[in-house]
Amino acid sequence: MQEKTFAHRPKRACGQNFLTVPYYINRIAESVFAAASDAVLEIGPGKGALTEALLSRFLSLICVEFDRDLVPKLREKFAASPVTFHQADFLHFDLSQVPSPLHYAGNLPYNAGALILKKCLLDTKRTASVTFMLQREVVQRICSAPRSSDYGFLSVFCQYFGKPELLFVVPPGAFFPPPKIDSAVFRLIVDKTLSSRLPSDQLEPFFAFVSKGFSMRRKMLAKVLSFNGKPEDRLVIEDALDKSGIIKSARAEELSVEMWLLLYSNLKNSGAAVS
Repeated sequence: MQEKTFAHRPKRACGQNFLTVPYYINRIAESVFAAASDAVLEIGPGKGALTEALLSRFLSLICVEFDRDLVPKLREKFAASPVTFHQADFLHFDLSQVPSPLHYAGNLPYNAGALILKKCLLDTKRTASVTFMLQREVVQRICSAPRSSDYGFLSVFCQYFGKPELLFVVPPGAFFPPPKIDSAVFRLIVDKTLSSRLPSDQLEPFFAFVSKGFSMRRKMLAKVLSFNGKPEDRLVIEDALDKSGIIKSARAEELSVEMWLLLYSNLKNSGAAVS
């Protein structure tokens, strides 16, 4: 563990709320599903609290930090440690610069957390697992089951890649400055058999299809998917629902990931536009 520390005023524009309680910091580090020699990338190391805990578990570490004021201080603090810091917006960071498969960890900024998560998971050939902290309500949506009020597009998106687990909740008082809401840590280990589900070039149209299905979640799926389409589209969609074992009155929140995949496949095989 490092002895050095440094002063830094949290920046609201960067979504900075620094986790300060060692109990939660260590629990996050212990939750990362990786061997000591695996490639681990921390997103948004901030002042380096989680970085220290991760270095106690892993032989080396890669960090991507957006705040250009923090990076020189982090490099100085960890000058004697096997960690590489990149100053970049992770959403635009070129992942070909780092080894794979990658295990991600981090306390994600609330204003960009979902986008960061999507970038990690869509990189299916490089991502092995993610262990992230986000708003509690977002994590609940990620982990929720079909037919629940929290179940939506983000649930289907994440559960396509594996089974997310809500590990523990982190109260506002564990941060500086304290946020106004609870946070939660979740882990998702990427399913190694993903290629048998869909070819990588079908991920974008599949998720666009699911997104359209949830665009009017209170309406029956048959109506939503044929919205603004030709009158005959409704019959094609109802036939695909029937072939998929889904009742015609079903709504988007009633379909599991496997049901969405089956419906997408049946519609695609029928020649219908599915995105």
